[in-house]
Amino acid sequence: MSADRTSTVPSPINRPPRRGTRMTLLCASLAIAYPLAMAHAADETDADQPATMQTVTVMGTADNMTTEKSGSLGSRNATIFKGVESIRDIPQPVTVITRQLLDDRNLLDLHDVLQNTPGVSVDYTDSERVTYNSRGYSIDALQIDGITMNQSGSAFIQPDTAVLDRVEVLRGASGMLRGSGNPSATVNMVRKRPTKDFQASGKVTVGRWDRHRVEGDVSGALNESGSLRGRVVVVKDEKEFFQKAKEESREVLYGVVDYDLSPKTTITASLQHTDLDATGAWGGMPGNLDGSPLFLPRDTYLGSDWNRWNRYNDVAQLEMEHRFDNGWNLKASAAWIHLALKNNGFKQTYFTRLAGATNPYLMDVTTAQYTGNDSKQRVFNVTANGSVELFGRKHELVVGGESLRTRAVDSWGAGSLYTAKNVDIRTFDPYSTYAERDVPITGGPNPNFTTQKGLYGTARLSITDPLNILIGGRLSWWKYEVPRTPASNYEIEREATPFAAITYDITPNVNAYLSYTEIFTPQNVKDTSGSILPPIRGEDYEAGLKGEFFGGKLTASAGIFHITNTGKAVEDPTSINPCVPYFTSGYCRVAGGKTQSEGFELEVAGEVLPGWQVQGGYTNTRTKYIKDTTAANNGQPLRSIDPRNQLRVFTTWQATGMLQGFTFGGGAQVRDDSYVTASGLTTRQGGYTTLDAMVGYRFNGRYKLQLNVNNLTDKVYYKKFGPTGIPYYYGDPRNVTLSLSAAL
Repeated sequence: MSADRTSTVPSPINRPPRRGTRMTLLCASLAIAYPLAMAHAADETDADQPATMQTVTVMGTADNMTTEKSGSLGSRNATIFKGVESIRDIPQPVTVITRQLLDDRNLLDLHDVLQNTPGVSVDYTDSERVTYNSRGYSIDALQIDGITMNQSGSAFIQPDTAVLDRVEVLRGASGMLRGSGNPSATVNMVRKRPTKDFQASGKVTVGRWDRHRVEGDVSGALNESGSLRGRVVVVKDEKEFFQKAKEESREVLYGVVDYDLSPKTTITASLQHTDLDATGAWGGMPGNLDGSPLFLPRDTYLGSDWNRWNRYNDVAQLEMEHRFDNGWNLKASAAWIHLALKNNGFKQTYFTRLAGATNPYLMDVTTAQYTGNDSKQRVFNVTANGSVELFGRKHELVVGGESLRTRAVDSWGAGSLYTAKNVDIRTFDPYSTYAERDVPITGGPNPNFTTQKGLYGTARLSITDPLNILIGGRLSWWKYEVPRTPASNYEIEREATPFAAITYDITPNVNAYLSYTEIFTPQNVKDTSGSILPPIRGEDYEAGLKGEFFGGKLTASAGIFHITNTGKAVEDPTSINPCVPYFTSGYCRVAGGKTQSEGFELEVAGEVLPGWQVQGGYTNTRTKYIKDTTAANNGQPLRSIDPRNQLRVFTTWQATGMLQGFTFGGGAQVRDDSYVTASGLTTRQGGYTTLDAMVGYRFNGRYKLQLNVNNLTDKVYYKKFGPTGIPYYYGDPRNVTLSLSAAL
C-alpha cells in the first residue's frame, strides 16, 4: 500500500470518471469516424451518380497556401515541413487551424488556439507564463512564418490571431526541422500576406466581463501594376476576467509589404508590435492542508488591483523568394525578435503558507518587484527546394541552413519580503486589503547567449508510383555562453539528427506512412571526469493512414506513435558522494535517464457534406518514467495532470432555404480523469466535458453578426490543480461574445 494520502475533488468537479467518460469519448470518437466512413463510401459511389452542382470549398493549394476566405475548417497542405507539402505526404500527424476556424470559434490569441487543438495540453506557471505540452513533453519553441523563436521567460505575449492566416501543428520529434528541443510538437504561426486586389475588413467584439475589442485589416496594391502590395492589421483589445480586479489591455500593429523585383523574385518585409498591460496573477489559489480544493468562489483573485505585468514584443522580418524556371524555389529570410518587460513593468503579490500551518485559509503576503527580463533573437534561414530527374523518375529535394542567436537577460529585483502575515484569504479584497508597496530593485543584467546553427536536407525518392522513401538529416552546432561566469559555458558540436520515412498510396485517396525522427536537448551536467554529458535524445516512431476525400475537401488521419527520450542525467550510485567539485551533494551524474510516450490519434477536418464542416481529433497518450533519479517516479506518468484520453471536436452547418444566411456551430472537449502527486499528497479530478456553441448570420453580403458561447453548461472544473503551493486555477465559467464584422 502506498503511504501517499489522496484527496479527491468531489462532485460536480469530480465523479467516478472511468466508465462514463470513456463512453462519452467513444461516442464522440464515432462522431469523427462517421464522416470518414461516409466520405469513403461517397468516393466509391460518386462515379455512378449523375453530375450535380455542389458547394465549392477551396482548400490551400500548392500555389496558394492561404486559408483566408477558403470557408473551410481544413487544409490539404502545410508549410511547416520546409516548403509547401501535402499533409498526406508528411509522415507525421499535422493539424492546420484555418482562418475560418479561428473566426468561427472566435479564437483570439495563441492560448485560445492551442487549448482547442487536438493533441496539445496547456499548463500554467501563472496567469501570464502559459506553457504547452504534447505527448507528455513541453513544446519548447514556436515558429513565426517558419522562423523559430524562444518564447520562454516573463516577457512573452500570446500572439494575437488577427494577424494570422493559419496555425500549423506538427506533433512528434522534429529535430530535422529545428535542431534542439523536445519530442513534443512544432507550432508554426503563418501570418497574413498582402493581396493584389483591394480588400478591407473590420470587426467589433463585445463580451462578458467587459470585453471590448476592435480589429481592422486593409490590404491591396500600392502601385498601378500591383508589383508592390501592402497590408496593415490593427487591434485594440481590453478585457476583464471572471476574477475580481484582473484585467488586461492589448494593442497590436502589423504591417507587411510584398514587392516583385521581377516575375520570379519577391521581397517581403514585415514589422509587428504587440503591447500588453496586465494585472497578472503570480499563482492561483491554495488547496486544503490535505491537497483537496478549498472551493473558494470562482471570482477569487489572490492579487491586488495595483499588480502589473506589462511588456511588449516586436518581430521584424525580411524575406526573399526566387522561383527558377526549372521549378526550384530559393527562399532566404532574416528575423529580429525582441521580447521585453517594460521599465518597472512587474509588480506582483504572492501568497505563501508556512510549514506546519493548521488553518488552511491563513497565509502570508509577499510583494515582489522585478525588471529587466529581455530576449533579443536573431534568426537567418536559407532553404532551396525542387525536383530532379533520376532513373526516369522525378524526386523532390529540400536543402538549407539556419542560424539562431538569442541574447537573454533574466529579471532582477527583490521578492520574498513578507509585509503582511496571517491574511485570511476568504475575506481578502484585492482593492483594499493589501496596500501597494515599493520594493527596492537590486542587482543588474547578467546576459547569456545561446547560438544554434544547422545544415539540413531531405530527399523524397519516388521508387514507384505509389511508393516514396524519405531520407534526410541535420547537422547542428549548439553553444551556451555566460560572459560573467565562463564556467557555465558549454557547447555541442556536429550533432547529427537523422530522419527516414516511407509513404505508400494504398488507393488514390488513402496512403500509409511509417517514419523515424529524432531530436536532441543539450544538458549542462558533468560526469565524474568533468566532461559534459551528451545531449538527451528523443526518438520517435510513427505509423498511420492519411486520406483525402470529396476531391480533397475532407482530410482524415489515424496513427500510432512510440517515443523514447533517453540520456537525461541521473545519479550514478557507483560514484563518490558528494561528487565534488561538480556537485556539493549527491552522486556524480551519468546519462542514464529514460522516459517513454506512446499512443494513437484520430483526426478529421474539412467538408463532410455540402455546408457541413467538421474539425476534431481524439488522442490517447500513455507516458511513463522508465529510469529517473527519483526512484518513486519510475513507472509513473510524465505529466499525470494530462488526461490519457481526450477529444476535441467542432462542427458548423450553413443553413439553406428559409434559414439562408445562418451558420450554426457547436463543439465539445471531453477528457478523462487526472491527478497530481507532490510531497506525499495526491489530488485527483474526474473526467469532464465542456460544450461550446455559435450562431452567425450574414446579411447584405458584407456584414456578419456572430454569437459565441463558451462552456455552454457552465461546467465547474480546474484547468490546473495540485496538493501543494497555490496551483488551483478555475476553468472559465460560461461566457458569451458578440461580434459584428464587415468586409469591403
